[in-house]
Amino acid sequence: MKSAFLILMIITAVLTCGCTSSAPPAPQAPATATPHADPGPGIYTTPHTVPNLLGNWTGPARGYTEGIGYRDTGTATMTMSVTFQQGRVFAGSMLVPYKNGTVMKEGFAGVIAHDGETFRIVEFDTNEHDDGWILSANEIELIFIEDEDPQSVFVDSFRRAS
Repeated sequence: MKSAFLILMIITAVLTCGCTSSAPPAPQAPATATPHADPGPGIYTTPHTVPNLLGNWTGPARGYTEGIGYRDTGTATMTMSVTFQQGRVFAGSMLVPYKNGTVMKEGFAGVIAHDGETFRIVEFDTNEHDDGWILSANEIELIFIEDEDPQSVFVDSFRRAS
């Protein structure tokens, strides 16, 4: 009985003194970044070459509109005219054909991203925007999203016309 009491006293003393707590964690070395083949924008990189978008770009548009379904401009092509470019900033207008035969002219401005491959456009009259990708020196693609009724999403495939 005395030995059980002695063991109970030792356990109580150990618990009271905190001898069962774990050691504090060792300080960690800061993580090192793994280099990436294309580091993209950042403090230690330089911008990629800025592509020249000046000129006319034409091509079809395909997409989906709520309540209407799949839509394709077919032979009626859109035209994007880039008439101004200063570095990564550019502007111009788009001619957008409609099924009823009308053509809407829309002014826009855009900015090429740091990577030299992506860009954003805002359309002035409608306050709509497009995300774009420069696929080659003569080919670009826009993704247009309309989030008002009826909602739509379109991909515009442009080739340099001049």
